[in-house]
Amino acid sequence: MKESVALHQYLKGVITNIPYGIVTLSKELEVSMLNSKAAELLGFDTYEPDGLVDMPYKDIFKNLPTLLEKFELKIQEHQELNFDLDGIMLNDLVLNVKCRKMLHGSLFIIEDFTNHLVLEHQAYYDSLTNLLNREQLEIRVNNFATKYAKDGLVGAVIFMDLDRFKPVNDSAGHKAGDELLKQITDIMKDSTRDKDTLARVGGDEFVLFLENCPLERATAIAEKIRQDIDDYVFTWEEESYSIGVSAGISVITHELEAPLEAINIADQACLIAKDEGRNRIHIADDMRDGFVVHKEEVSWINVINKAIKDDDFILYKQEIREITQIGDPIHYELLLRLKNAQNDILSPAVFMPSAERYDLMTKIDMWVVEKAFSLLDNNIKYSINLSGQTLSNPDFASFVIEMEKKYNINPKMICFEITETMAIKFLKNTKFIIETLTQRGYGFGLDDFGTGLSSYAYLKKMTVACLKIDGMFTKEIVNDKVSYTMVKSINEIGHVMGLKTVAEFVEDKEILEALEQIGVDYAQGYHIHKPEAL
Repeated sequence: MKESVALHQYLKGVITNIPYGIVTLSKELEVSMLNSKAAELLGFDTYEPDGLVDMPYKDIFKNLPTLLEKFELKIQEHQELNFDLDGIMLNDLVLNVKCRKMLHGSLFIIEDFTNHLVLEHQAYYDSLTNLLNREQLEIRVNNFATKYAKDGLVGAVIFMDLDRFKPVNDSAGHKAGDELLKQITDIMKDSTRDKDTLARVGGDEFVLFLENCPLERATAIAEKIRQDIDDYVFTWEEESYSIGVSAGISVITHELEAPLEAINIADQACLIAKDEGRNRIHIADDMRDGFVVHKEEVSWINVINKAIKDDDFILYKQEIREITQIGDPIHYELLLRLKNAQNDILSPAVFMPSAERYDLMTKIDMWVVEKAFSLLDNNIKYSINLSGQTLSNPDFASFVIEMEKKYNINPKMICFEITETMAIKFLKNTKFIIETLTQRGYGFGLDDFGTGLSSYAYLKKMTVACLKIDGMFTKEIVNDKVSYTMVKSINEIGHVMGLKTVAEFVEDKEILEALEQIGVDYAQGYHIHKPEAL
């Protein structure tokens, strides 16, 4: 008897510290043992287990009718008391219950599964909109394509990117932006079928996956969503905002080598829709030139990143020669080329569009600056081109200064060329970069000058040392009076402001003579010097 009591006390001590509920019922179907965690999970106000001992099973399970019903059914039908019940709801809790037969009764193990489900939900769903995330979307697309596309059934993917979302975030704050995304989600849900999958895959990017849906039906659904969002007006703190959406559609068929390619294709089609004016739908078609271009651009991303990492870019130089006797040092413009896997040397025109579209230009410019600074002769002057993305980056100036100190560069021998249109677009930050670096001795020149409608007005706002006259005027200077007059005008304005002038695209002797007659200071082009590797 003493041993039995001791064993009971020992078992009671063990189950007290177990993190899940334990209940044992005797052969008479009364509670013989339970811990405080079980009392809590069974919905009793008091967690003192001793007060619940000897309670009949109907009373101990009264708050879990599903468990009570299952247990009684097993008893009435004389079935073995071995079963599992998952997802039993008790208030805000989600419980899993296991029942097992014992020698002298039955054992119940009760687990609180609530937190596990929360973590699982967080892994599968977007926390803001409660939509599936990209990973789960890709799983569904892949499963559908694997199971059904080979049988001739088609699906469709609609990639949607909100238009004019950023102004809401910028002016009304992120709380307003979050509320807008929730309301947009509800609008999109109104046009989806039960078997469709709507996912949020980015800040303001959504994907709708339509199973067994022909292109015509998918297009109608996309247009319905586009129209509903176009008609919608978001109001926040007495301010109203109009939102639009651009969408791209692709079709999932057995012809796709990789099912997930459909998502990327729809993404690229969405980019085309934005390029075509926003608030519209573009249907992906491999036969359309525009789509082919976008696919090619995407393929360049890895190539460009690899080139930066592995030094596959090559710097070339082209002389900028004095026309008048100024007495400046030898001057070269640095030009970028790319060596591909076949050792072909590729022009920037091949890879720059992709670099610009996918925000890689700053990384390229920083590679150029560091590579150039590590190679340059301090007795020769060099011009280095900067992109608009770099001009929008306030950290670029400090990067240049860091590289200057690292490679012991003479700033007076470096001139950064910035295009007129990009300088105007990022005027505030461009002025900051120019002012910061000119204080250290760097020079700046405006490239392609004359292409903007407000060239002269903005020229007064920037501290530059030279103007590079756009080649579209230079190459026609001999045969076109308007081009001649434009070059003459730019040259005169530049000189009045104390700036040097450079004419590019000098392809023959006649152009050079005309420039000399006008009084342009420098010439650059194939007639002067063909680019060669630095």
